[in-house]
Amino acid sequence: MTVLKKKYSTSITGLAITLLVVMVYCFSPKALTQLDYLFQSLHFQLRGTAEPGSNLVIAKIDEKSIDQLGRWPWPRSTFAKIIEKLTEMEAGVIAFDVIFSSPERDPFEDTLTKLDKMIPDNIQENNSAKDYLQQLIDERNPDKKFTETLSNTSNIVLGYFFHFSSLGLDHMTKEKRHDYFEDIKKSQFRGFLKSREDLDIASLPFREAFAVESNLTSFSKAASGSGYLTFNVDYDGVIRRLPLIVRYHDTQTKKDFFFPPLSFRILETYLDGSLLFRVGDSGMEEVIMDYETPAIIPTNSQGELEINYLGPRGTFPEFSISDLLEPGSPSKLKEKIQGKIVLIGATATALEDLRATPFDPVLPGVEIHATILDNFFSKSFLSQSSPFYDVPFILLTGILFTFIYLRIKPFYGLIFWAVSTTLLFLISHWVFIDKGFWLTDIYPFLSNTGIAAFILVSRFVNEEKQKRFIKEVFGQYLSPRVIKDLLAEPSKLQLGGEQKELTAFFTDLEGFTSFSEKLSATALVELLNSYLTEMTDILASNDGTLDRYDGDAIKAFFGAPVFFEDHARRACWTCIEMQERLAEMRQEAIRQGKPELLMRVGINTGSMVIGNMGSKTRMNYGMNGDSVNLCARLEGANKQYGTYSLISESTYQQAKEFIEVRELDTLRVVGRSTPLKIYELLGKKGSTKFHEAMPDYLDGLKNYKNQEWDSAIRYFEKVLTKVPKDGPSKTYIDRCHVFLESPPGENWDGVYNLRNK
Repeated sequence: MTVLKKKYSTSITGLAITLLVVMVYCFSPKALTQLDYLFQSLHFQLRGTAEPGSNLVIAKIDEKSIDQLGRWPWPRSTFAKIIEKLTEMEAGVIAFDVIFSSPERDPFEDTLTKLDKMIPDNIQENNSAKDYLQQLIDERNPDKKFTETLSNTSNIVLGYFFHFSSLGLDHMTKEKRHDYFEDIKKSQFRGFLKSREDLDIASLPFREAFAVESNLTSFSKAASGSGYLTFNVDYDGVIRRLPLIVRYHDTQTKKDFFFPPLSFRILETYLDGSLLFRVGDSGMEEVIMDYETPAIIPTNSQGELEINYLGPRGTFPEFSISDLLEPGSPSKLKEKIQGKIVLIGATATALEDLRATPFDPVLPGVEIHATILDNFFSKSFLSQSSPFYDVPFILLTGILFTFIYLRIKPFYGLIFWAVSTTLLFLISHWVFIDKGFWLTDIYPFLSNTGIAAFILVSRFVNEEKQKRFIKEVFGQYLSPRVIKDLLAEPSKLQLGGEQKELTAFFTDLEGFTSFSEKLSATALVELLNSYLTEMTDILASNDGTLDRYDGDAIKAFFGAPVFFEDHARRACWTCIEMQERLAEMRQEAIRQGKPELLMRVGINTGSMVIGNMGSKTRMNYGMNGDSVNLCARLEGANKQYGTYSLISESTYQQAKEFIEVRELDTLRVVGRSTPLKIYELLGKKGSTKFHEAMPDYLDGLKNYKNQEWDSAIRYFEKVLTKVPKDGPSKTYIDRCHVFLESPPGENWDGVYNLRNK
């Protein structure tokens, strides 16, 4: 029932994540939209370059042309020659991605005008001279000559551009804006098909322009048609859409007018037909190509066309303007131009008409217009991302992935996440290639990742709960380090062991039995728990492994299950820190009227068996062996010397660089024939309080070994004047008195036989 409940709750959360992603999709945060745009660019690049149609060619204003024809802008006479040359080569339509917004003045024309004004108008004899001067002025007026060229050519389409905000246009008055508007007024669009007669087109969500910058009035009137050059620029600076209609509100007439793009007018001039816009209450419903073979152009409600890019710079056939104007242009150039749409535009980097696209971060604007025209001709349109497709896609994948993640193991869940993420991308790529519309990439990815992360994290949390359970249950009799080792490698939880050189550590409270009889059971348990907690914390902080508690005794070892070279040093420092903390606890006990605890410690380094010992149903990770027994003897030997911390020779040799000691004795303990040199552990290196009495003590020990009992007694008594409670000095004084009465003999080896365990 618990497992089913967990699965049910996890599946509900998976669905909740999916619904949350759908809600985020509906709000379309800018950052996520930009990520979707990155995926779209990737789809274009994976698709690769597509072959353009044969209906158009680009006449480049490139570096070569500027080098040969002079610096930009070129005089109007050069553009007139371009038109004449293209007309001679029978171009189908000549379209300019160039705006002629400023008049061109000839300095000699100004001189002739001044001369004309100097000749009086009221003298009959001057009329012929003034007529001749006017003829010269007209001949020297480049704008007038260019206007004549435009008027004499029936297939010229010019461009203008809209400003969609007032930024940087403070200088442009309402009157000036109206004058510009008048220049483009004849290019307005009227081909709306309304879903109902009383529909107010001005209320529809079309892109609205603030101002227009057009060609000179004479040029606008002389050209066959004109359209705007403006694109939509997305958050990331990339051009992905073209508005097929822009609304402009004229401040003087207080009316709204609608204008189509340059590509629209080029198409209209080149083909026998037009575009029709069917509009309804929500905006653009459909755009109809009303030509020989009608087609529907997909747009969004704002009337924006998704541009289906064919490739990077150089995808379209092109030629340099300098090649066109070169005397005796090659006949191949005519084959390239004849009957085609010729788009004239800048490709030179210095002219800065470079735009970012999914294929190319610096694509000339003229190539974008060429792309849009090719989309019209080939009818290879893209449909924009739509909630009607995206939302069901997000929901379906979210439900499916929740179902799958609940039924596979975490490791396979990670593999499935990687595979499904790739699969989602491949599905959206196939839809883009085969069906021609965008499916969102980022939101299914977020849903998939969110669900996978939640389920995998949930399982991780559950595993952590299981680990905590193991720690709580097994931690009662296994050391924390062993538990950690077992969690990492459960296979270690088996009977058996191995022989290692480690350091054993035994403690016992002095007089525990006597004062335990004076305390109630509750008070005794409280006291013992407090003591064991403090001591065990110090043991753990030095990476000691608890073997077990034996009443008030602590049995531990250092160097397993994780081995470290300085196990002897760690054991010694643990002893020192325990004794220091116990001294603090005694001060607290005095203030509270509780018993004062004194602890004896024995430490020995040697070979021992370490591992899991016990039965198959209950085991303990612990130590065993002769070195362990010797450690117990050392702990008990403290009673003989009135000391509290004894270490063996082997421990001293490994830890002597880190500790202060004094040589205590050479013992032969019960059960061992080999003598053992022992030391009292005084403190960490440089921190002993016995320093002042040490010389007298060592002299006393030397005399004792030389059987100079009286001298030894004097030195040990000197020690007691400095350290009145020094147990070893009292012990040696007592021994010396015994040996004075019963000398040990000439063969005495100085070894003391410890008769008690």
